[in-house]
Amino acid sequence: MKTTIQPFGEFEGHNVSAYSLENKNGTRITVLDFAGIWHEYSVIDEGTRVNMLLSAPEMSGYTDNPFYINRLIGRVAGRIKDATFKLGDQLIQTPQNEGDNSLHGGGNGWSNTMFAVKFDQNSIVLTATITSAQDGFPGNLESEIRYTLSDDDTVTLTMGGTQRETDGVFNPTSHAYFNLSQSDDVSNHELQLNSKVHLAVDAGKVPTGELIANHNSPFDLRMAPDLGAALATLDKTTAEHGFDDVFVVQGPKIASLKDKVSSRTIDVISLRNGLVVFTANSMTSDMINNHGNGHKWVAVALEPHTLPNSENIPSFGDVRLKKDETRVAEIVYRYHK
Repeated sequence: MKTTIQPFGEFEGHNVSAYSLENKNGTRITVLDFAGIWHEYSVIDEGTRVNMLLSAPEMSGYTDNPFYINRLIGRVAGRIKDATFKLGDQLIQTPQNEGDNSLHGGGNGWSNTMFAVKFDQNSIVLTATITSAQDGFPGNLESEIRYTLSDDDTVTLTMGGTQRETDGVFNPTSHAYFNLSQSDDVSNHELQLNSKVHLAVDAGKVPTGELIANHNSPFDLRMAPDLGAALATLDKTTAEHGFDDVFVVQGPKIASLKDKVSSRTIDVISLRNGLVVFTANSMTSDMINNHGNGHKWVAVALEPHTLPNSENIPSFGDVRLKKDETRVAEIVYRYHK
């Protein structure tokens, strides 16, 4: 593997660096030490390098907006109702960073951390300890995240956490946005999901515990994976004008995203039961990126994790992490044509 390190600007007084791995096929991944931002997943296709991630040319494209573009999300992903949950007999209060709720770990977890980074053979390895004083969640979390590139162009994201001091919670993900085409939106993509139901949510987009059947609706991407057709319907029938939804999925292959023009495809492999699909419905034009600027449907975020608000809805899954316990979550992104 070829490795390189290059400067990538500054953020809040920190120098940010970009770490790259390139395999024998010329496939390259690049990760920033700020927030573990996955800046590049590019392949050589018919002589042209194509970055399949939505990517900003400078730090402001990642930081001057609320969309968590390509950031690592931890300790927990998704929304927690009223930013509170029970852990044993204790009521835990976490930061309220979206109205009364907690979103993506409260705003001071992995998504706003400067990581220590090193190369380890075919992996980019990020480490940090997230303290309770930093993010407002119980205990300290020793974190190790690996982006591993194989010679068959597959990327494996391994997210590990070891809980210290007291019991806590752990439910991480990647907020990676994909556009596999060279067009300015994803309406020419197919998105096939291994899902029969999605979650009902309240006015704050927090899951209520109710399940809604996907059948005979734009949400039925298992049987009708035409993303453009689904978006055209949602544009007319929903306040979001696109997807911002949580699907209950069954692995190991939970999703497959394909550009119908080039046939570039990424399969998403996960053993966890949830996938958030967000089609950048409200992205604004001031976000300059590799598809021009920010606009509706410029890319689609695919966020695998245990169903959100599971801290308050036990049937959604167990995200509790005991003191001194280590847990590892894995997402595999398999590229092919």
